[in-house]
Amino acid sequence: MRPAGERDPSLRRIQRDSAVIVLAAAAVALAVEGGRPEGALGVLAGAGLMAFSYAAIKGGVTALLQRAAAAGRAEPGDHHPKARVAWLLARFIGRYLVVGVVAWAVLVPLKAHPLGLFAGVTVPVLAIGIEAVRLNRRRPAPGR
Repeated sequence: MRPAGERDPSLRRIQRDSAVIVLAAAAVALAVEGGRPEGALGVLAGAGLMAFSYAAIKGGVTALLQRAAAAGRAEPGDHHPKARVAWLLARFIGRYLVVGVVAWAVLVPLKAHPLGLFAGVTVPVLAIGIEAVRLNRRRPAPGR
């Protein structure tokens, strides 16, 4: 996740908070495991999977919105080539394939701890919760 590349300040803060939480969680996992890397590897791998998935979803949604905008400007009779639609579908399915293969590779051959992977995957949820609290505190109370 690239905090500097995002225009929305809330998303930048969520990305920054996610990075900080992941590093802290990996350090805690390393300490809890007595220096063994399995837990920390799981945390880092889970966060990496979420970052990859976020980037893929964001790219897909951006492409979809750009296509919708282009379709609104298209002349009658214009159409999208079937190969382009097939490529978009392949990328959509391919993302899940990549996530599954990487998760398997991290858990089975690399022997990462499954709870570490789960902790890494849930980091963005915690960061979003922190941002929700942050935004709620900025909002003026009703009646004031």
